[in-house]
Amino acid sequence: MTNGTLTCSAQSCVHNMTGLCSANVIHVHGAGAHSSEYTNCGTFAEKGLKNTVTHMLNMNIPGEVRQLFNSTEVQMTPKIKCDAIKCRYNDNRDCHANFVQIQGPGAVTSSNTECQTFIE
Repeated sequence: MTNGTLTCSAQSCVHNMTGLCSANVIHVHGAGAHSSEYTNCGTFAEKGLKNTVTHMLNMNIPGEVRQLFNSTEVQMTPKIKCDAIKCRYNDNRDCHANFVQIQGPGAVTSSNTECQTFIE
């Protein structure tokens, strides 16, 4: 599994840190997807105390700290597990794209998110 630069527009996600993903690992769902609209970020969790505590083990705290001191390079690069087996970047359920964009402005659940990087 490779780490890739991941940006995210789901501002209401507990892992979203100024458009970057602070999770160690994310999981893209969409086993039968033929386009990005049939994918979603299964790691999405709406911001709040309960989700902050329950998702603490998946937080990339070292990456977050490095990011605070480096504004020129992305330091938070989560591992990306992917069920979208028809995506060209999927290699044995690991994403090998250099850059991943999760779309989800206004998302309140994972079903309101999409992996915009998906290409069949």
